[in-house]
Amino acid sequence: MTTPNRQSPHVPAQYYGYSLQTTRLLARLLEAEPGWTVSLEVFEDVGVEEQDGTRVAEQTKSASSSNPVSDKSVELWKTFANWADAVDSGELVLGKTKFVIYVSPQKNGAIVSSFDDAKTAEDARKALQAARSSLWGLSPQYALKSTVAAELAPYVEKVLGGVDDTTCAMICSFELLHSNGSPHDDLRKTFARLLVPEELIEDVLQFALGWVKEQTDRLIELKLPATISADIFHGKLIAYVRKHDRRSMLAGLARAPDQAAIDAHLRIKTYVAQLDLIEGTDEQKLTAIRDFLQASADRTQWGALGMVDESSFHEYEDSLVRSWTNHKQKTDIALSADTEVNRGQYLYAECCLVQAKLEGLEVPQYFVPGSFHALSDTEIVGWHPDYHKLLTKSL
Repeated sequence: MTTPNRQSPHVPAQYYGYSLQTTRLLARLLEAEPGWTVSLEVFEDVGVEEQDGTRVAEQTKSASSSNPVSDKSVELWKTFANWADAVDSGELVLGKTKFVIYVSPQKNGAIVSSFDDAKTAEDARKALQAARSSLWGLSPQYALKSTVAAELAPYVEKVLGGVDDTTCAMICSFELLHSNGSPHDDLRKTFARLLVPEELIEDVLQFALGWVKEQTDRLIELKLPATISADIFHGKLIAYVRKHDRRSMLAGLARAPDQAAIDAHLRIKTYVAQLDLIEGTDEQKLTAIRDFLQASADRTQWGALGMVDESSFHEYEDSLVRSWTNHKQKTDIALSADTEVNRGQYLYAECCLVQAKLEGLEVPQYFVPGSFHALSDTEIVGWHPDYHKLLTKSL
């Protein structure tokens, strides 16, 4: 039988607070730009350091059993007091640090909300004075100051009794964040925004959480700062998704080009001139421009989103050049008696029918011809047997 009032040795809420740090570390890594690092328990629960030295100092707080950001929460005031100490010691630099409290599940408080809302020095000064009035009473008597709980008083004193300019600068750089339900659900939504296939999201989430925990645990065991490079993390994530992606086709992301872009390419682009050499029709040239522009946009977006590794584009172009070489040889043999224009038209038509996968995935129908046009624009390939000589003459 359970003894009344006996405190259980099992503290799932405490464990949740610790595990939340790993979840937030992953969330910060997913948001990080190239060259950034994200850390665990280095200069804050979760820390972000950008290339220019700008930092994010984030405290993660579990609100499963209480409200850690209520007006009289020891956790709230201890956090601000610790930040003030870090500023005093030079560990955190005002103007180069963003101070964040992340709470899950969502909780709030009047004082912390006023700090979060303050975006100017005047706003911060008003919020600071309102906090003093709430906890200490009206200035200058501060009649309520003696009633502040003993465990809370030193932290409140550090913040409210400190240098106003310093505290106001901290408040201006402060942000209160919370989960929109479950922190893991937030991560799933982030992966979806990063275009991770829906059927892979759960596997990717578990892999990423496990990888982050393994890296930080290993560094802590070695008594090294638990700091993870965003570049390394992104590389691992991309490799995992690529390895386990069971999609059969890369989704086209490009929008149809506008008329101004089409008109500009008609006038100046080499790949359009290549079609002129084989007496291509106006419709062929318009189709070529649309294919070129959409394929170019897809290459840019697929690379930026990590959907395709940059080296794969070079391999893809090499495979197209090999296809062009083979088709050119066949054309020269099979149509040796035909005119050069006919041979060029035949070669062009054959290349437009090439089916080439990118990283084993099907591509939109415009991508292969658009990629051939990109190669012809730099004269790596061409359609007319004497395209190099004729293009030089036309300049």
